[in-house]
Amino acid sequence: MMSELTYETVRDWVMSNPLNDGNMSVFTIKRRFRIAHERAEVFMRRLVADGIVSDAGKPRAILKTNK
Repeated sequence: MMSELTYETVRDWVMSNPLNDGNMSVFTIKRRFRIAHERAEVFMRRLVADGIVSDAGKPRAILKTNK
């Protein structure tokens, strides 16, 4: 059984900035976690609301990292 993907898992991955050159997109989240586009968009909206990624641009700039 596959474990349920949580927002915290996605957030921590985005903030660790693995090979993303400071940018993030819905497509990158979708591809990395192998999830539906709509679900990746939900995660992205929450990342924007939490101030982790910018609310404009494609791809969006990562504003907060764990580095």
